[in-house]
Amino acid sequence: MNSEVEQKIRQRTKTNPYVNYLDIEFLVIDEGRVEARMPLKDEQKQYSGVSHGGVLAALGDTIAGYAAFTMTPPDKDVLTAEMKISFLRAAWGKELIAKGYVIKPGRNIHFCECEIYCDDKMVAKVSGTFCVVHLQAAM
Repeated sequence: MNSEVEQKIRQRTKTNPYVNYLDIEFLVIDEGRVEARMPLKDEQKQYSGVSHGGVLAALGDTIAGYAAFTMTPPDKDVLTAEMKISFLRAAWGKELIAKGYVIKPGRNIHFCECEIYCDDKMVAKVSGTFCVVHLQAAM
């Protein structure tokens, strides 16, 4: 694992309230690849007990975005420009595993994908386009 890339992600995570709210734990951090685990909480489920689609979309966008961020220069950031999610089956388990990859890095645009698993079964596939932008000052 590239320690510089890992340090970049860990530092970014400390100041990301949404990632901390989702309780995402990074398992693999490497250039162009990020894997993470997220517990499924009762408040993230629909009336039937299945995970809400918005939760899967948020996780997929986050992990694909972090994969993009691993291939972005230190003086730049990434923002989601476009995202598509395919829901493949219901997520009933206790946690989600997300695997994000950079498919095509670029100077201004990165194209990434994320596979989301629950109980070793793929439940969603996300693809996204991420714009490389100048760092924004914190509000």
